[in-house]
Amino acid sequence: MKKIIFLLVMISLNAFPQNFEIIKVNGKAKALLNSSDSWIELKSGSKLSANSIIEIDKNSSVKIVGENVSVTLNGSSAITLSSLKKMSTEELLLALAMENILSAPRKNKNNNSPNTAVYGKNDFEKNPVVSNDEFGLKRLNGAKQLAENGLKESAVVAAKEVYRKYPSTKSLAEYRIFFADILYEKKLYEETLDEYKEIKTLTLSEQQKEKVSERIEEIKKKIAK
Repeated sequence: MKKIIFLLVMISLNAFPQNFEIIKVNGKAKALLNSSDSWIELKSGSKLSANSIIEIDKNSSVKIVGENVSVTLNGSSAITLSSLKKMSTEELLLALAMENILSAPRKNKNNNSPNTAVYGKNDFEKNPVVSNDEFGLKRLNGAKQLAENGLKESAVVAAKEVYRKYPSTKSLAEYRIFFADILYEKKLYEETLDEYKEIKTLTLSEQQKEKVSERIEEIKKKIAK
């Protein structure tokens, strides 16, 4: 059943792959194409496929356009271009369901013990150029900038993918709260509650502890109505 759900979600979210064009580059930015391990410098007019990964240097920015989408990403960030898309709330829920499937520990074939390996990581993203924790933080910055460009649903999905592929980023409470608040804004209260319960287990400042506790109680009341 999980395989069927996974296939349906993948078909729904990837039915119309996009191509993208770099409109403007301020400073320095680069891209990693397909299975390459060599970066290319981005310039105005550069055309990229959706599975390209781009990285923007500190104090730099890039304007990117695709079909029905235009964003400006700033420095110290990275993103997979397939994340640059408008999504409905229903599509967000489908994507979250897929992430839950990919993130769930699987059982080994020969015994019942869980296998905690990270799934959903293709050969491209096993590339050591992009598989380190520092790059994971840059991708989390990129996901946050998607939200700041109005692509909030895509931002949440991109963040979830980063958490799965770079597990150390899950401990960054400030980012976790930022993306959980988007779910709250979208009135996805059950999903938000799950997020905040996980966030509550992290190392938090006193201000964060207060906010998380208040938000959990607030959501519980909304769900109970």
